[in-house]
Amino acid sequence: MNNLGSAFSVADVRKYSGAAVIFLVVLRLGIGWQLLYEGLWKINTQSTPNPWSAEGYLKNAQGPMRDVFRTMAGDPDDKSWLDPDTVSGRWDAWKQRFIRHYDLNESQQGALTRLIDGSSEYAAQLDKLPDGVDFKAAGQDKVIRFDAARKLLLIDGKRHMVPAEKAALEAQIEDRTGPEYDAYRAALNAAYARSSRLSYKERVRAHLMGNPDNAGLIDGRISQIQLYNNMLNRYEEKLAAADLPYQFEHLDRTWSDTRQKASELAGPVIAMDRELQDEAVNLLSVDQLKRGPLQDPLSVLKVVDLMTIAGLAGLGLLLISGLFTRFAAFSAAMMIFGFYLAMPPLPGVPETPGPEHSFIVNKNLIEVLALLALACIPSGMWFGLDSLLATFRVKRALLKGTRRTA
Repeated sequence: MNNLGSAFSVADVRKYSGAAVIFLVVLRLGIGWQLLYEGLWKINTQSTPNPWSAEGYLKNAQGPMRDVFRTMAGDPDDKSWLDPDTVSGRWDAWKQRFIRHYDLNESQQGALTRLIDGSSEYAAQLDKLPDGVDFKAAGQDKVIRFDAARKLLLIDGKRHMVPAEKAALEAQIEDRTGPEYDAYRAALNAAYARSSRLSYKERVRAHLMGNPDNAGLIDGRISQIQLYNNMLNRYEEKLAAADLPYQFEHLDRTWSDTRQKASELAGPVIAMDRELQDEAVNLLSVDQLKRGPLQDPLSVLKVVDLMTIAGLAGLGLLLISGLFTRFAAFSAAMMIFGFYLAMPPLPGVPETPGPEHSFIVNKNLIEVLALLALACIPSGMWFGLDSLLATFRVKRALLKGTRRTA
């Protein structure tokens, strides 16, 4: 009776040649190893500055289910990064989550707010304003002022100060010497240096709407965003109408140009977002850092990423160990078939970028077919934990039958 489970596996083996059994087991192990390694690699990247995400793959999806896969990315055309109000709202929400996660004190909250929103005024210590300095005469009274009670030289935090304005103030006392003028020049330089750095919200507005030197004045960048929207619309129209090879070749160039324009406009804003998070982390104490990184809020893309990582690692481990082998093989086939559907080499679908050239059948589809074949055979009974599980079940069943007859 102890050998009943083994007898089942021996009977299964006799249906196949020895070489077939060996190669089928090796095939299962090979696919399992490839899936497991891919999953572990993606897990490892999650603790790095550039964690893996399916976002890029989903954004570039083609084929009949293109819209479905691209919708999973959340913002497939990066349009949310091209609206300063949307970006500002994103950062406000992130700031609140950051404060709660790390339990920031008032000083840290103030520093973080200044990073994102800027200051109302930029100050430098100054005991008194020397003779000859007249902000109104220089036309700078709305930009700079002196608070005699607090002994501070103050530059407006929203208007800032441009180099020409600073030069006009310096020209008022260019021929004056003495300690009080040296103190004024030092205070002016200090306040100007502090005011010259734009907040993150000002920087993103300047990038998307105007020249950073004038903190948001429109200089034609908006027309570039409109151009990008027009390029997207033109691509979608041509994609719907394309049916000849030369049209798809032209589509590839159009899509490449469109993504390049998106990179030019959204790329710097995304870089600002990462820079902001890095600067915010520098505000934390050692104890606060022990709380671990702030996780992104749950989204469709986040769920897709987690399911992909868990599926690759978990199903790969099951295939290698030979546990629930048929279930694992079928589930892995369905997962990889999803990868195939995102970029299928079908007639009338733009060709996937890269060195490979496929028509209907590609590596993903071949792996799907191999996994479906493994799902139809008991390879886990030949070399895997399925044989031990079967033996355990047989023993349990026999034990129950013995108790009933006793």
